[in-house]
Amino acid sequence: MRLARASALGLAVLAVSAHAQESLVGTYNGSFNWQTQSRGIMALPISLKITSAAEGKLQATAFRGHNNKAGQNCAGEYKLSGTYEGNKLDLKPMSGGAPADCGMHLQLVAEGKKLKGTMGKSDVEMVK
Repeated sequence: MRLARASALGLAVLAVSAHAQESLVGTYNGSFNWQTQSRGIMALPISLKITSAAEGKLQATAFRGHNNKAGQNCAGEYKLSGTYEGNKLDLKPMSGGAPADCGMHLQLVAEGKKLKGTMGKSDVEMVK
């Protein structure tokens, strides 16, 4: 009887964990704060499309916007891979694509339909 309860409890925990990861899949839109040399901090658009979340692994594509006044050239598409543990996401660029020196390392916390955290040294917030 104890073994049956322990097995049922273990399956329930796995089901909740799998559902939490699957609920991350989708598109999030928001902005990040970019420090310019002449205009101070500017909010620039970003979107993140998480395409898969399983067994603590994530695959995603980020689209980083630009603003001609911001004076930066890191706009574009970034293929990302990373991990998910608890409510923390850590996504880094895969090789190739947009410039590696543009700081597309996302460290986020999932709060319902919201992702908040940092992209390099910039604060970022996105909503599903």
